[in-house]
Amino acid sequence: MTRFVAHTSPFAAKDQRRRELGHIHQGRTALGWTEDDYRFHLVEITGAASSADLDAAGRAKVLAHMAKLGFRPKSRSFKPFGQPEKIKWLWKKLDEAGGLRDGSPTALLAFVGRTIGTEVSNGAVA
Repeated sequence: MTRFVAHTSPFAAKDQRRRELGHIHQGRTALGWTEDDYRFHLVEITGAASSADLDAAGRAKVLAHMAKLGFRPKSRSFKPFGQPEKIKWLWKKLDEAGGLRDGSPTALLAFVGRTIGTEVSNGAVA
């Protein structure tokens, strides 16, 4: 029987650790814990006096405990970047640089249609 082994980058692990530690400290503030309260909970849950000493399982335990107490980490709010506007802007700049025979919006739609392999008319994919 073959065991599945997840291959992760050391950079991804470091990023995950940093995110989790950030959530722990965010939770500490959100729950209104003093330094003594925070240390008490860490020792009770994991046996470690500092979150820096926690492994992934320890961080998960602390975050689960905080979740039981009502803490939900704030996620980064995703802000869409306006891809159609960016494409139009890039098309305009390419035309200004002399890289296009036809810089019209109709030519842009034709280019997008050829690129994605479908017919595009007036911004709607057919």
